[in-house]
Amino acid sequence: MTKILLGATLGFLCLAMMGCAEKKMYYFGDYSKTLYALEKNQNEAALVAHQQELEKIITESDKQKAPVPPGINAELGFILVQKNHPQEAIYFFRKEAKLYPESRILMKRLERMAAKESPLDSESESPIPETKQGSLENKGDAIEQ
Repeated sequence: MTKILLGATLGFLCLAMMGCAEKKMYYFGDYSKTLYALEKNQNEAALVAHQQELEKIITESDKQKAPVPPGINAELGFILVQKNHPQEAIYFFRKEAKLYPESRILMKRLERMAAKESPLDSESESPIPETKQGSLENKGDAIEQ
């Protein structure tokens, strides 16, 4: 009798623990891999692969009835601005602002940018605009000299 009671108790505990399993809040797919490839290679093929991954994340999130992770719609919109698709970009900026109201001010600015500038003015041939690193250090050096 004690073996049956012990077995039933262990079975109940196992089922209870399975019910407490962590549910993922967001679906990220292969976001990290495609972003890394884009940063490493900075070519059109990597940009297209990353754009497709962002689109996949949005569709999979909808299928799973989970919210789209923060920034995904905005990042896709930014890529679309770079590719001279401002109306599509504005759609994704608005979608981001609706899902995450705290991003509303930035999304409004990006909408205005997309409406005015199509595509983004870029001095390089790279599909990703380069950042000017060290600009603060250079200004500080100029002041000290």
